[in-house]
Amino acid sequence: MISDNLTWSLALWLVPKMGPRRFFKLLNFVQNPEEVFSLPKSRIKELGLELPEKEKALAKAKNEFALVNKLGGKVISFFDEDYPPLLREISDPPPILYVLGNLPQKTGLAVVGSRRATSYGREVCRKWVSVLARAGIPIVSGLALGIDSMAHEAAVKENAPTYAVLGCGLDVNYPASNSWLRREIIAKGGGLITEFPLGTKPRPGNFPIRNRLISGLSAAVLVIEADLKSGSLITARLAAEQGREVLAVPGPVYSSQSRGTHALIRDGALLVDHPEQVLEIFSLSFLNEREELTLSEEEAKVLNCFEGEPLEFDELILKTGLEVDKLLQILTNLELEGLIVKQSGNAYLKVSL
Repeated sequence: MISDNLTWSLALWLVPKMGPRRFFKLLNFVQNPEEVFSLPKSRIKELGLELPEKEKALAKAKNEFALVNKLGGKVISFFDEDYPPLLREISDPPPILYVLGNLPQKTGLAVVGSRRATSYGREVCRKWVSVLARAGIPIVSGLALGIDSMAHEAAVKENAPTYAVLGCGLDVNYPASNSWLRREIIAKGGGLITEFPLGTKPRPGNFPIRNRLISGLSAAVLVIEADLKSGSLITARLAAEQGREVLAVPGPVYSSQSRGTHALIRDGALLVDHPEQVLEIFSLSFLNEREELTLSEEEAKVLNCFEGEPLEFDELILKTGLEVDKLLQILTNLELEGLIVKQSGNAYLKVSL
């Protein structure tokens, strides 16, 4: 049963040019959303709006409900009990949320980054999110190509819930290449979330707007790769304004996709170089519950070469007999798993856990 308050909240939200600030400002003059449609026209025009006739607004809202229901989704208003508590805290919370699947039931972590992710960024994202998802942290991102998609994909591969905040309507399949990922997100208990009405196209201006929801639904934002013009930096700025932690993963100094994350670190973001540092921020003692890592035969062979002292790359070549490219790949994997660390020069040291 849809409440009158929800129906009229949606009717008001569907008014052209309506936004969170105008929505809540109008409610300052009345007792409930329905009464807004009885306000003097002069009061409405002061906010640059023009309200439709009350009955037309109601019919439009009912039609929107029917279409959302046909999609299998739901509409939630700011006044509903199941509205995300963290989102209520931000300065401009969306009055209406469209949801396909579920909303986060626990505090989430936003994982964002470049749409043009490098192999380094993709690997960090895949391995880190796998660890974080196994630890029970809900992953929030934006379903964009690159790091966003990799974050969602890594979570669903762990059968963990992940939440995609869209810059378009719930019925708009964008990006089209992520159709399968949308289905997997819902199947694994996560959800698709947007404030944009049905039929809203993914216009460029929508994405900075939706970014405040990505950070707003999360206790912290983890940025994995970003150039200096990346939308991820907008998400990081919004997170800081919302009082959320901003975490950044350092990258290769000559990569353009590291410039944004390095700028964040210079500006005060927390540098994180291992997923368990993120877990510490969430006050999780995952180290005590750490699952045994499954190493390949070659990874185990490399790891067994270490006897407490650092080893140079050339020494590892001699000890293992592996090709250069293969050894580099294995060392990268072991480093990302937190089993070894690279030291000055070309030396590596095994980490004692």
